[in-house]
Amino acid sequence: MATTTESRTSRSLPQPTDLLLVQRGGTPFRATAEEVKAFMLSPASAAAIGAIKPGTNLSVDADGTLHAAISGALTYRGAIDPTTTEAPANAAVGDVYLASSSGTALATWSGIAGQEIAQGDLLLFDGTSWSANAALGPDGAGVIRIQVAAPLVIDESDPAQPLLSVEPASTAAAGVLRLATAEDLTTGTEGAAVDAAALKEAMASAQPAGDYMPLDLSTLPALP
Repeated sequence: MATTTESRTSRSLPQPTDLLLVQRGGTPFRATAEEVKAFMLSPASAAAIGAIKPGTNLSVDADGTLHAAISGALTYRGAIDPTTTEAPANAAVGDVYLASSSGTALATWSGIAGQEIAQGDLLLFDGTSWSANAALGPDGAGVIRIQVAAPLVIDESDPAQPLLSVEPASTAAAGVLRLATAEDLTTGTEGAAVDAAALKEAMASAQPAGDYMPLDLSTLPALP
């Protein structure tokens, strides 16, 4: 009986000469176990399906789950106020936050604790400590923030989408102007610039061509 069991077990194991038969419609397809093994283990290519093995920064769990560890990758986590909010306790290497306000960083922000943080700064976690704007690299490539001078102004109430505008011009400060209309000339609207066309129209309205103002000589003082 033991011999019979061993014999069955032996026959159930796949052998190189075992024949696999698959039939599609009326057409049978046959292949030995060795041929199937060779086909399944042929390396994959751009033109053919095949076997692959994990390479650099790739790993596979026992259940076949594939993982990728991308060195130097950054993960944007959103806006945060380091002056009033504690540093994230579960921060991972490469996490990046956008400072939503200016001020002194709290003590929990190791690496930048007590430092002055500007609104719009990028806060990068390297696994141990935080740094401000280090995500941009040592060369400072990329726009950190927009600095303006009058008459330009900037609204950073939304740090991710700062709004740049120009103040209107006045007699005391430079700024943006618009062309004056005929009504502006009449009322003397501030901040409206007079161009040649508007000036010509105003002069024509005030004194039509060929129409001269009469002068009463009797009103002039007598010559000495």
